Amino acid sequence: MTIRPILAGLIAFATLPAAWADSWSDIQTDHALGLYRELDDAIAPGLGTKLNPEAVPPFRKPPAVKAIKALDIPVVKAPSYNARQAATFNKLIAKVAREQKVDPQLLHAIIAVESGYDPEALSPKGAQGLMQLMPQTAARFGASNPADPLDNLRAGARYVRFLLTAFKQDMPLVIAAYNAGEGSVSKYRNSIPPYPETRMYVAKVLASYEKRTGQSLLSAATATVGGRVHVTFPADTPL
Repeated sequence: MTIRPILAGLIAFATLPAAWADSWSDIQTDHALGLYRELDDAIAPGLGTKLNPEAVPPFRKPPAVKAIKALDIPVVKAPSYNARQAATFNKLIAKVAREQKVDPQLLHAIIAVESGYDPEALSPKGAQGLMQLMPQTAARFGASNPADPLDNLRAGARYVRFLLTAFKQDMPLVIAAYNAGEGSVSKYRNSIPPYPETRMYVAKVLASYEKRTGQSLLSAATATVGGRVHVTFPADTPL
């Protein structure tokens, strides 16, 4: 028995782990390159820097998905109204909106739902005028003659501005409070009160605003926390 074959065998055996490791490293490299090629192909040209195939990305846990609580209000159509009559109040509404620093389109949306632009509207509960002010609300916000359109609009806009501040621009709450009173919204821990009339009212004002402007009154924050209100509009609803 010669020594040379034995030594050759021992040397081959000793180098086997290193060769196997090199082979496995090549397999890993090929896999990583293939993975990055797939990722690279998935990136549209011009949308950012290409991934570097020499860098292994760190593992990142997917972000936790927060539960979204939907606003419990119905799907509605924007209310219709007499467009010609509404146009007679455009300048007056714009003037009051500038004075009181509120969105004129929000005033329009509220008026469309409250009175349909009828300055002589009177509800069974005693709400009066374009913005349907209750006597105590009219007095509270300085309307000495709520039957007068300008007086009515100014007091209503002051109330809207007060609610915007009180509820930190949370539009569903502002609208709900205009209908049910800020006390009712506070009573239900700053949420829309569970009154069918109020929930329908909120939906109608949101729909009216979106119909007029093409934009939602719901901010990104509100949409994330409270869900999005989907509304539909009839084709014959005038602006």
